[in-house]
Amino acid sequence: MSKTNNRYDEEFKAHAVNMVVEKGRPISAVAKDLGVSQPAIRRWVKLSTEPEDSVAKRIAELEAQNKELKKELSDAKETVEVLKKSVAIFIKP
Repeated sequence: MSKTNNRYDEEFKAHAVNMVVEKGRPISAVAKDLGVSQPAIRRWVKLSTEPEDSVAKRIAELEAQNKELKKELSDAKETVEVLKKSVAIFIKP
């Protein structure tokens, strides 16, 4: 059985979201009527109702940046330790 990749235009997605958000229809009913999967409609609703500058999005960005900086710091500390050991070897009389 092959999967078909359906591509829906923005107008179609907006119509589906409108049916869920403004008309209060359940996602399952809208999905069945339109022939779209429930997770797809949930994702469209979430994307349309989530503000662009949401706090959660900003926190996720900061956590990713924090993780990257911690890795860079760890690498730098490791480099410093290696350099200290190599300097100690070369200084021995």
